Amino acid sequence: MGLKLASTLATTFLFAMVYALVFIVGIWFLPSDLFGLLLMIGFTILIVLFQYGISPLMIRWIYRIDWIPYEEYALMYPHLGNAIDKVVEVQGIKTPRVGIIHDQNPSAFTFGYTKNSARLVITDGILHYLNEREQTAVVAHELGHIVHNDFVLMTVVFAIPLIFLTVARWSYYAARFSGGRKSSSDDSGGYIYLALFAISLISYIMYYIGFLVSLVVSRIREYYADQHAAELTEDPNTLSTALVKIAYGLLIATKDVDIKERNKSKVRALRGLGIFDPKKAKQIAIQGMDGSGKYSKDVIQAAAGWDLFNPWAKYFQIFSTHPLPAKRIQRLNSQCATYDVPVEIDFSNARKIKEEQVGKSMVGEFTTDILIKKMPSLFFWIAIGFSIVWLVGYLGIWSLGAFWSLQNLCLLWTAAFFIMGFAVIGRTKFMYRKGSDPKTVVDLVTQINVSPVRPIPAVIEGVIVGKGVPGYYFSEDLMFQDNTGLMYIDYRFGLRIVDFFWAITKVKHLIGQTVRIRGWYRRGPSPYFQIDRLETREGRTFRNYSKHATYILAVVFFLLGVLLSYLYFTAFV
Repeated sequence: MGLKLASTLATTFLFAMVYALVFIVGIWFLPSDLFGLLLMIGFTILIVLFQYGISPLMIRWIYRIDWIPYEEYALMYPHLGNAIDKVVEVQGIKTPRVGIIHDQNPSAFTFGYTKNSARLVITDGILHYLNEREQTAVVAHELGHIVHNDFVLMTVVFAIPLIFLTVARWSYYAARFSGGRKSSSDDSGGYIYLALFAISLISYIMYYIGFLVSLVVSRIREYYADQHAAELTEDPNTLSTALVKIAYGLLIATKDVDIKERNKSKVRALRGLGIFDPKKAKQIAIQGMDGSGKYSKDVIQAAAGWDLFNPWAKYFQIFSTHPLPAKRIQRLNSQCATYDVPVEIDFSNARKIKEEQVGKSMVGEFTTDILIKKMPSLFFWIAIGFSIVWLVGYLGIWSLGAFWSLQNLCLLWTAAFFIMGFAVIGRTKFMYRKGSDPKTVVDLVTQINVSPVRPIPAVIEGVIVGKGVPGYYFSEDLMFQDNTGLMYIDYRFGLRIVDFFWAITKVKHLIGQTVRIRGWYRRGPSPYFQIDRLETREGRTFRNYSKHATYILAVVFFLLGVLLSYLYFTAFV
């Protein structure tokens, strides 16, 4: 539920490698005609089937899952057993194999080949932070994927654009090879060449459209699974409150256990560090809570305001397999009347909260973010545009005299590289701004004017409770908890080899540790906190130099600018 990318993480790299290998072999050794194209399409389908067949095996291999006999599972968690038994009886499917990942990051997912060979996995975090009705709703959501046979459906849906991609690449390379083999006197060769390029272009467009459509289908399947949870629990609110905890990290108090009291002992140890006062954090949390010990509607609506109003949310939604949490809650709210229950989490005041924070429109902030993020690329393409104009003049197609000299082209790119270098520095300054104000999870997640580019610099203090991807051996990220909520901690350095060694040597030793983290809060599309410095109670310090690594590109641009400057003054002056 929180991490449906479990299956994709397991097999994406292997799939890409196999697909690339088969495609290269096909290009060099298969005939570049219709028969060769049909063979490549056949190979593509076989690769998709291979991924479908190996995915469950890969997940079982690289995820640490504790498989539990169903009878024992039903005795330990009778409310979950009742939900599974009810679905099995009504739908006439086999009982899924059940397992638990011993990690406090609340997440759940399901995988398998068909609805009769499914595996259903939850984490300790689901059992720890959610009440029994919310746990049932989460399991019911996963059961919805099982009974709808989404394993098979989504495999077919994502295979269709891949076939278009195969046709596009095959046509492109076939056009290049046919163009090289045909003589200039062969009139039909030119038509074949153009036809193949036309097929390639159309197929690339169809691939992109098909990919976006497949994401739409995936999001629709999530809505159907949510609807299944509402039907099974007969209360859409149970999944809504579960989503607030899982997606936004807001630890709403439940009827079963007061989570603030339950977690107090974990955070109390921070006082001994001299870096955190639990009493102060409790006061901050209470300010946003109602009399029943739950977060107020305003806190939840502020957390959901990013999903509802930030333009970045709309951008991420287009390329996401899951609907944004606020959209899912809105859809669940629309079903409350069916079950004659009042809406528990509504967003009637969300727009007012957003306008109080950032005004009526966020288009200006979004535009600024895009310009800052793309600034080095923008100057690069401007330089390319001027170079094309220069080439047209240099070839004599259109001339403006001395402007079209090699001297001016060298000067153009000298200036461009220096400008791109400063653009990289400016972007880094914007994306990694200075600051170290103490914040809580609630302070951060309720901020709407934040994005992957526009962060909030802060210091957070609490406990590492799990991995970013629970149960995944190579997860370099972490899950953090303070006295107000949960936050995903992003370690990502930028070099896979660095991330890999951090994941296998450091992550497991940090779980359970009391920490102080300095870094940047970002959102895109889920809330997360990027590490700059992490300090443990034992006095160990870990740095992440991803900010500093961004300056390497600026250095490269400056060196290229210096090189061209030297060429300009030695060759032309």
